[in-house]
Amino acid sequence: MRLGTRVTVVTTVLVAAVLAATGFAALQVRRADLEADLSREAREIAAALRAGLEPLEAEGATETLEWRAYSARENNELFQLEILRVGDEKRTDDPAWLLLMQGAEIEDAPVGRIFDSAKAKGARSFAMAVPLYDAAGLELPRRHPARKAVAIMGMRRDASFIGAELTATARRIFPLYVAVVLLVAGVVSFALRRTAVLPLRRLLEGIDAVGEGDLSRVILVQRDDEIGTIAGRFNAMTGSLRDAREDGRRGAEARLALEARLRQSEKLATIGQMAAEIAHEVGTPLNVIGGRARTISKIIARQSNPQRDDGSGELVPNPSAEIVKNAGIIGGEVERITKIIRQVLDFSRQRGPTITRVRVPSIAAEAVGFVAEATRRQGITVEIAPAPAELPDIPGDPDQIQQVCLNLLMNAIHAMPTGGTLRLGVERVVRRKGGLDLAAPAEYVTLEISDSGAGIPEAHRDRIFEPFFTTRDEGQGTGLGLAVSNGIVKDHDGWIEVDSGEGRGAVFRVYLPTGNALAPSAFDTGRGLRPVRPQPDVALAAADPMGKD
Repeated sequence: MRLGTRVTVVTTVLVAAVLAATGFAALQVRRADLEADLSREAREIAAALRAGLEPLEAEGATETLEWRAYSARENNELFQLEILRVGDEKRTDDPAWLLLMQGAEIEDAPVGRIFDSAKAKGARSFAMAVPLYDAAGLELPRRHPARKAVAIMGMRRDASFIGAELTATARRIFPLYVAVVLLVAGVVSFALRRTAVLPLRRLLEGIDAVGEGDLSRVILVQRDDEIGTIAGRFNAMTGSLRDAREDGRRGAEARLALEARLRQSEKLATIGQMAAEIAHEVGTPLNVIGGRARTISKIIARQSNPQRDDGSGELVPNPSAEIVKNAGIIGGEVERITKIIRQVLDFSRQRGPTITRVRVPSIAAEAVGFVAEATRRQGITVEIAPAPAELPDIPGDPDQIQQVCLNLLMNAIHAMPTGGTLRLGVERVVRRKGGLDLAAPAEYVTLEISDSGAGIPEAHRDRIFEPFFTTRDEGQGTGLGLAVSNGIVKDHDGWIEVDSGEGRGAVFRVYLPTGNALAPSAFDTGRGLRPVRPQPDVALAAADPMGKD
């Protein structure tokens, strides 16, 4: 049985019981009222009977009483009369009449009550004993010892009309009783359905939905009671489950991404080992080729003159000179290839940084030379601003600083696939490091590389320094360039700032400390140092190391 049905049945039964008890009490009150009315009517008739018969003289009392009893029978009066006692002669041996006679003599007044009939089961009758006095007795006060009734007359009336009246009343109120019970059952059922069953059903539907995996189910809290509290707790539970599932999903995605990155790292490590082996194997024949080219150049230079006579008296270039020239070109290209191979080998070896004094403009110019072919091929114009004359060197690893320059240059080149302008400049500035507003200003060398490409979308700016994050097509980038560069710069106690907007290119500023002590008066534009404050729209790599390349 459902909860609503059970509560409705229990409530209806309780209400029916209360109504039944109330109805029974009402019928008992009605019975008492009818009996009281009967007793009052009997006393009035007894008073009228006494008024008509008293004073009753002893002589002729029997004939008078018999005539009065006969008259009541003939007129079919409600109360029938019978003689109970005349003088000392008792005319009845009925215990009920004897009891009433005794009571009337004691009370010195009419005494009546209702008796159950011994002849018919369930039949009842009202009986009253009425004492009658002679003239002498009437003159004495009530309950005087000398006052004695001459005769006692009995009055009897069938009291079954009381039961009939109660039955009729019960029949009249029974339909109303049934209607009230049904109405109460309907009201209770409706109220329970609106206030408990429907909210609980919605709660059960929500629980079933949660069990099936739908955590978006929300139950409206429309009431400030226990059911409303349960609904609020359910919403809080589903919210917690949603958060937990979202955390689990993010954790799973992070694990999958980490696994992918680890596989990519292993792949890159394998490629690096293969590249190192290839570079080592190619290096030996290149050394032979370079040595042979230099040997040919030296031999021909010793054996030949730069010019010769062609028979007409004019000097023309000696073919040996062309050979020397070509041999020199071969040697130079071999040296270039050898240098590239050496860089690959150096990059593949794990070694600690070599701290020395680094000339940033020279490193930057050399890096521009490395990418000259790429810029020429894509039609990119390279503009290099002249460095300040008193630009100090910085403490650091030249190879790592060069790697930062190359990564930023390649990032700018990839941002301009159809050509554009690449600008590079080196400056000397004095400023405070981001996040250290209370620290004293320090001197920095700033490497600024900008491009005229499409810029960095706002949605990607917070992730450009994140490892393995790239906006290039698949196979065109590893997403490690800016992440590695950011790590190198941070190892040098510097940081990278990015100023970019969609459609207006990107500017990368690398701040590298000079390590020189700075006098308080040096923070002055009059000495050629440019104080710089962090711009509000600039992303600080030191504060949020995530990446783009």
